[in-house]
Formats: sequence, structure tokens, C-alpha cells
Amino acid sequence: MDFRRLLHPLPLVLIFVFAAVAITDLVQKLTEEPPPPPELVGSAIPRFEAVEPVIDFRPDHGDPAVEFLPIAVLSQGQWSTPRSSGVWARGPAAELEIDLASGGHRVLALEGMATSGDGPARAVQLDVNGVDCGRLALEPGWRRYRFDLPEGVARPGTNRLVFSFSGPGEARKKRRTFLVRRLGFFLENVDDVDILDAARPVSLDFDADRLTIRHSGTLEMPLVLEDRTDALQMRYRFSSAAGRIDVEVVQSQPGEPGSDDAVRSSVRADEKASGRIRLALHGRRGAYVLRIRTDLAAPDNRLLISSLRLVEEGDPTHRPLAANPSRN
Repeated sequence: MDFRRLLHPLPLVLIFVFAAVAITDLVQKLTEEPPPPPELVGSAIPRFEAVEPVIDFRPDHGDPAVEFLPIAVLSQGQWSTPRSSGVWARGPAAELEIDLASGGHRVLALEGMATSGDGPARAVQLDVNGVDCGRLALEPGWRRYRFDLPEGVARPGTNRLVFSFSGPGEARKKRRTFLVRRLGFFLENVDDVDILDAARPVSLDFDADRLTIRHSGTLEMPLVLEDRTDALQMRYRFSSAAGRIDVEVVQSQPGEPGSDDAVRSSVRADEKASGRIRLALHGRRGAYVLRIRTDLAAPDNRLLISSLRLVEEGDPTHRPLAANPSRN
């Protein structure tokens, strides 16, 4: 008996079986929920303080994923509640305090608007830490004003600023006098106070797994190191061959000197404008801080950081920093 005729359809059956399995697998993959995008940060909000800070008094202005420092503390009763247009100074004088990480700033730029109507304020005088820093005439509408600060007046730590307003009719105690939108400290003798329009100093793009830094300053992120944490690594790219980045991981609350030394790495853009930084973290456990200091050296330069990861021992895949449960 010839069995070849009976066996002939067998390959066709196998083809249909394999095709059905492949189609089922494809449908399953298409209907599965895609994995969540990697995250650059953990559950806490990172903090950034620019070397030349610009303080925006409008609430909810900027990237809510980042806390920007310094924060101005307004004297109670001398300022209105911040609103979408800024904050109003009330009466003939209003003061505030700002904690600067470093001193030496020589220029203070101010964006604001004086009141209109009967008896508006005609001039504003600025005192910083008890030192007279000049008097400027106020003009109608939104304007930007520049005060040249005496050397050494702006200092590290708390700085007290007092704005005094004068005009043909002295302001009553509760009268709105001057609306402040932005205030900035600068080290160089800036020629144009439009520098207040500079782009947001730091922005986070969770979907693209990217952090963009546009100003020189210090970014801090808290992180927790576990038993098997082997290293922290990140990719960086400067937009121009200028600047420097210093990266370190230090204990949140340092113990005995030398018990757990900080881990550091530095890169200069003129030597290597893009690449990878890896910090070995063998044996370190507990609460730490990732600190990234940037010196962009050029006003149009920016630093892009991506693939910021903690790597486990013996695991070829990368584990992202602790996921933020508030993000999908």
C-alpha cells in the first residue's frame, strides 16, 4: 500500500498549526499593555538652584516636577497674595528675604508695574542688607528695571531686600503700590534685562526619559541604595563644546568621616561633549543624594541627561530609580 498519498497533507497541517500559534502570539503582544516609560527620578521632587536665580512670583509657574530655589519670603501685611500676574507691594515700603547659595551678584533685575490713577508712585528705592542700592524713576505699564549692586552686598545666606516707593501722594498703608512679576540676581554686568526671559532652567520629560538643564547651578535628587546596588550611570550631552558637569553621590546625613566617602566624577565639554558617566556604589546602602553641578559657560549652552539609572550586581538590565507611584 502506498502511504505517500496519506502523508502528503501533513506538511500543510503543520503550516496551519504554526501559523495559528504565530497569529495568537502576535495578537497577545498587540493587546498587552506596554511597559511604563522609564523614570529619571524617584518619589521625591528634585531641587534645582541656579547660580544666577530668577524668582517668578506667579503661583504655579514653571515645571511642577522640579522645586526651584531660592524662594522669596514676603513680609506679612506688606504684600498681597500672589496671583497670576504677580504679587502687589502695599504701602510706601515692602520687604522680602531671599536665601542665596552664593554671593557676589552685581546686578538685580526687576520686572513690574506701578499703579495708575491718582497719586501713583513715581520712584522706587532699593536697599539690600541695609545698603542703599539706588533709586529709579517708575514708568507707566510693565517695565524692567536694573539696579547695580555695590560689591559684596549680595552674600551667601539670607539677604534682606526693602523696596521703598515715593510719589506726589504718599501711599496709604494698604494701598497697592507696585506689582512685581519677576526678580533676578546676576553676576555679570548684563546689558539687557531681557535676560529675565531666559528659558526654564530645568525641565523633565518623563516619556522621553530626559532631563534638560539650561542654567548653571546645582540639581539634587534623593535616592535609596539597596544591598545589590552596584552603580549609578547616566548619559549626558552638551549642546556646545563648553562647560563642565560634576556628579556626586553623598549620604543624606553623613556619618563618621571616612566611613562612607562620597563618589564623584567630573567631565569637561571641551574634552568630551557627550558620553556616559558611571559611579561605582559597591557596598553602599541607605539614604543618599545625587548632586549634579553644572557650569554651562555659554548662555546658549544646555545639558541633556538621559538613562539615569541604578544598576544591580549581576543584572545586565538596568533598574530605574524608585518609581513615583503618582505617575502612570
